[in-house]
Amino acid sequence: MQTKSFLSTVVMGLLAVSLLSACSKSERHDPTTLVRGNQAEPPTLDIAKVQDSFDMNVLYDAYEGLVDFDQADQPVPGIAQSWEISKDGKVYTFHLRHDAKWSNGEPLTAKDFVYSWQRALDPKTASPYSFVVAKIKNGAAISAGKMPASSLGVKIIDPYTLQITLQQPTSYFLRTLYLPVMYPLYEPAVKQYGDAFIQPGRMVSDGAYMLKEWVPNGYILLTKNPYYYDAKDVKIDNVKFLPITDTSAEFQQYKSGGLDMTFAVPVDQYQQIQKDYPTQFHTVQYIGTYFYDFNMAKGVFKNNLPLRQALSMAIDRDTLVNEVVAENNQPIYSMLPHLVEQGTFDQFKPYSWQALSYPERVAIAQKLFTQAGYSAQHPLVFTLSYNTNDLHKKVAIAMVSMWQQAFGNAIQVKLNNEEWNVLLTDRTAGNYELVRDDWIADYDSVDEFNELAMCNNPENNARYCNPAYDKLIVAAEATTDPQLRIKLIEQAQTLAMNEYPIIPLFQFTYSRLVKPYVKGYDPTNNHLDMVHSKWIYFSDTN
Repeated sequence: MQTKSFLSTVVMGLLAVSLLSACSKSERHDPTTLVRGNQAEPPTLDIAKVQDSFDMNVLYDAYEGLVDFDQADQPVPGIAQSWEISKDGKVYTFHLRHDAKWSNGEPLTAKDFVYSWQRALDPKTASPYSFVVAKIKNGAAISAGKMPASSLGVKIIDPYTLQITLQQPTSYFLRTLYLPVMYPLYEPAVKQYGDAFIQPGRMVSDGAYMLKEWVPNGYILLTKNPYYYDAKDVKIDNVKFLPITDTSAEFQQYKSGGLDMTFAVPVDQYQQIQKDYPTQFHTVQYIGTYFYDFNMAKGVFKNNLPLRQALSMAIDRDTLVNEVVAENNQPIYSMLPHLVEQGTFDQFKPYSWQALSYPERVAIAQKLFTQAGYSAQHPLVFTLSYNTNDLHKKVAIAMVSMWQQAFGNAIQVKLNNEEWNVLLTDRTAGNYELVRDDWIADYDSVDEFNELAMCNNPENNARYCNPAYDKLIVAAEATTDPQLRIKLIEQAQTLAMNEYPIIPLFQFTYSRLVKPYVKGYDPTNNHLDMVHSKWIYFSDTN
């Protein structure tokens, strides 16, 4: 069978590695510091400009919004100790803690939130998450430069009471307040230092920890914020984040006692680590989708629907998930992951060919590939870009191998491995042909995934734009009829997926090793992988 041949020639040959020994050092190296793996250097710590988990992991510790989150991704009081929601679901009134302070000891008040949101919506800021703030009344018009920042639908009733009016009822609005783009910002530091306000000694924050040191590509060190309103319950004095790109090196450091928590585990050693570290190993399904973006604005994939469809159909997602990645992932055929909104869209099937066998799919893909204008005499040549990581490399190699099996010497793919910061810059600027991407939900709502494909969304990396899709999504978000909402979303997703702006591959998981003495952290129901170090404490009892 074709799958058998692929496994023997590609997976065994390219992916086999010798397993590392399973010895583990569980003794804590420093009882004052929690050391966490973070896999990549954060591109920024500016709350308006973040767009990846490496930034956010640090900012979850350094800042806090009106609403905080618990370990099951549910909203709990943050800087706002209480709130009311109007009957029509459009007006939120928040009552801030009077003991909330910045890390320099100055009071934190409602104006600090308003300043932050107006800055994020300013077109000059170019915030990739401005679409979240734009849910506030007039936010989208401000972001488009059509209205002044002062028109934003927020009202400071008094220094500790803030009222927000939304453009339309948004059931998940409280959950958007978890996000860094919705955090408050200390205006004097921004005014004094400009973009350099994020540097140690200049960054003023309101979370359980504050920035102490930042050695690029070395580490980020946070130290306990003495002015945090709940400082007495923060048990660990310091948190150090290490940007270890190589997961095998990260695992070695964990074994030697240099890490208390990993960011990930080596994909090639997943099964053995699971066996050797049963109580320290955690695998949790993300509400997230792993996919590749076609560049819809330029290059070989622009205006060539048959070609994009052929490449998507030629991927054997079952083999990719079960034999290549092998981390309890699930194949996926749309932007909508399993688990989102408690599995509401799990049965959604946008492609008519999903019911076909893989050989049948390949046969159709070969015809489409020829129809697209490519052959051995006129081969398709393009570059596939991914960022440095063993999982991303494995997936890229597997995809190329599947295409070569399907299309032979009519396809030539160059693999372009880039560091995360470089790939992020190139992807955002559209400097790619086919590029690795993923989206992990920031809150449990399908709307977040839908909006990624809307025209002019800053996170729409494929640059897909269809006004008919946008119209359906806007109607879905506006309706109060739950069944009609589902119908409109499925219509929109079917429309978009059948134009093939992306290659959806799988809903993925995160896997992490946590030392036995690390207590207070329970990832079991944390499907968004949002973590506060303030939850954690050390115990001498393993």
